[in-house]
Amino acid sequence: GRVVGGGAMLCDVADSQDESLVQFYSEVLAFAFFAGSGQMLWVPFTLLGARRYLNYIGGETSAGFPYGSSCGALSARDWLNQEIPQATEHIDLISRRAPIASSAFVAVASASADPCDNKMAVNNLCPSQRQHLDADMELWYQAFEPSMYNSVVQGAFRQLVRRIGTGPWGAGAWWGDSQQSFLTVWLATSILGNRPILDYFIYDHFCENPANQCFLLGSEGCAACVVQGQAGYPGMVDPNRCGQQSVHKIIEQFTGKRVAELYDALWHAGGPPKQVFDLLSEKSLSGVVSVAAAA
Repeated sequence: GRVVGGGAMLCDVADSQDESLVQFYSEVLAFAFFAGSGQMLWVPFTLLGARRYLNYIGGETSAGFPYGSSCGALSARDWLNQEIPQATEHIDLISRRAPIASSAFVAVASASADPCDNKMAVNNLCPSQRQHLDADMELWYQAFEPSMYNSVVQGAFRQLVRRIGTGPWGAGAWWGDSQQSFLTVWLATSILGNRPILDYFIYDHFCENPANQCFLLGSEGCAACVVQGQAGYPGMVDPNRCGQQSVHKIIEQFTGKRVAELYDALWHAGGPPKQVFDLLSEKSLSGVVSVAAAA
């Protein structure tokens, strides 16, 4: 959402990541006390050196114990993370060097598509899901580009944020197109000045939008992933919507190409019912070359 903590108001885990994640990063939770009476931390929000102190949270969830369909579960006992990272870095802050944990917490909201029927949305069938590429790239760039921050902390940001880990940003609780969202994140990360590594996680049962990420697998396993991801839940994601091309084929297709070429191809890919990956593959096979790619 637009704030760190979302609709749960910082009080509990919920069925969305933005409401739950802050519960496991105690230093981030502490900063909420500085937001003012009844207020919350607006995104984008970055806390360099933040670490996860509590168990347990991941991208997957389950209907039964321990998650109960929530994003994460706070244990009644043995709730401390026994694998808290110990690595530190020394960063320059104005006139002195200071030690800091080698990690960070970055909160950033994606753009939301115009309202659409939920069943159509989880099957990537809404035209509006593919109409906010620029808005999402701007939001991602604003949060992760070091030069967007105060000059005092730009060096520290470059030093600490060398990898970005994310799941289906843009295709969670706001029902974005999972294929479009992956490509948006890949594009926006590729133009960052500090050239971080992108670690992209794919879940069969992501806690906000179960089975929708399976569409990234195409013919390489999407249908089985959809069945697995909806076990025990009402099945709105249709395995017949899987398409042919996978994220691995698309990465292979565009690796080594200029960012502008992928951007132009995605911008002109077209709307549903075909999946984005299949549309991009068809354009490539037909020999279509964009103006941006030929420039």
